[in-house]
Amino acid sequence: MSGKSPGESSDRIEQSPPDDVFRLLGNEIRVEILRALGIRPNDRCSFSELFDRVDIDDSGNFSYHLNQLCGVFIRKTDDYELTHAGREVVGAMYAGTYTANASIGPISPGWSCLLCDSEMVVHYADERVEFRCEDCKGGAEFSFPPGNIDQYNREELPAAFSRWYHQTFQGLIDGFCQLCSGRVESDLQTLPGGGPGDDPQPSIAKFECGRCGNKAQVSGGTLATFHPIVEGFFVEHGFDPSVRHPSQMWADLDEFQSVIHSEDPPRFEVRFRVDDEVATAHIGPDATVENVSRYPVEESDVPH
Repeated sequence: MSGKSPGESSDRIEQSPPDDVFRLLGNEIRVEILRALGIRPNDRCSFSELFDRVDIDDSGNFSYHLNQLCGVFIRKTDDYELTHAGREVVGAMYAGTYTANASIGPISPGWSCLLCDSEMVVHYADERVEFRCEDCKGGAEFSFPPGNIDQYNREELPAAFSRWYHQTFQGLIDGFCQLCSGRVESDLQTLPGGGPGDDPQPSIAKFECGRCGNKAQVSGGTLATFHPIVEGFFVEHGFDPSVRHPSQMWADLDEFQSVIHSEDPPRFEVRFRVDDEVATAHIGPDATVENVSRYPVEESDVPH
């Protein structure tokens, strides 16, 4: 017996050289064809309808360039539809990944700094969002597509940035690279701290893509905050984790504490308290949340 599972012998993975693939886009008509299909990216389109959408008079020339895109960016059946690669290119056009440039003056969202209780300010420039304290300079930084900026009013941007951060981070938790969608491995690293008066985030969850090498990191507290049970805890107590950066919610808790239980292997606990309820999350060496508990707070547990 070969030991192969049913269907394994028919598995097929082919890779085309990237320079050959991107060379296909080096023509204005081809870009316009993709843009025309992207008007309704989930729908198939007939040859005649697609021809009508593109500003070209020569059907033979149009047909040539359309056929050049087929197999990589366009799938041809009876009609034409975008492949996954085609949808990615069209999505990048809409997002302004290759064409947009934006900067936004400081925005005050009314959030307090976790470390010093001063005002947080939101900045956007060079495709990066910064949630930054004006006094101690603590905060967070992450990328955001420049073409999305004009989709929101200024006062909506802090929440939009937070939602983007939330969904991007969820992809990392699920093991997908935000850059190439490759498989991501993660591990937990401890930092000095973990006691009263120390940095309230004495651990870092690090993520690295095994395909493109892209790296990202977040605090252990953020990892715990985005666990479904902890998110439910926040929502039931009047917080919305999807529109506020985690550190801004922590600043409004009755208690937020992080404790290192072991440095080798690293193990870490995060404790959240609101009113008379506590949620705790335990994080293991591979930067996964191993256990989450919610329970009523005991009188002796409340700091005085």
